[in-house]
Amino acid sequence: MTILLAVAGILIMVIAIAVSIALHEIGHLVPAKLFNVRVTQYMIGFGKTLWSTRKGETEYGVKAIPLGGYVSMIGMLPPNTPGEKVSKSRRRYFQTMAQQAREDAAAELTAQDEGRTFISLPVWKRIIIMLGGPFMNLII
Repeated sequence: MTILLAVAGILIMVIAIAVSIALHEIGHLVPAKLFNVRVTQYMIGFGKTLWSTRKGETEYGVKAIPLGGYVSMIGMLPPNTPGEKVSKSRRRYFQTMAQQAREDAAAELTAQDEGRTFISLPVWKRIIIMLGGPFMNLII
C-alpha cells in the first residue's frame, strides 16, 4: 500500500510539473499568435518526440525529458551580419555555434514570413511575448 501511494504521489507531481510547464509555454504562445508571429513548435519537454500533432502551421507535442518546454518562433535570432567572420579567439566554438544557429533560423524563413518574424516586432511586443511565461507562473 505504501509503495502504491508513493508511486501515485510521484505520478501526481510529474503531471503537476508538466501542467505548469505547459501553462508557462502557453504564456509565450498566445501573445506570439496574437501578434501574428509564425510559431512552428509548441513542445513540453526536450529530447526525442514521444507524441506530436500539427494544427495549422504549429506542431504541438510532448518530448521524452520533462524538464522544461519551448515555443519555437520564426525569426528569434537576428540574421548574420554580411561578411562577419568567426574570430580565432577562445570563443571561436561559441561564435561558430551562434553563426550556425542564425543560418539555420534564416533557412526556415519563407516569402510568407515577411513581417511575421519575432525579431521584426516592435520591442514592446517582443517584451510581452517574453514576459508571457513568467506572467503565467504568477497566475499559477
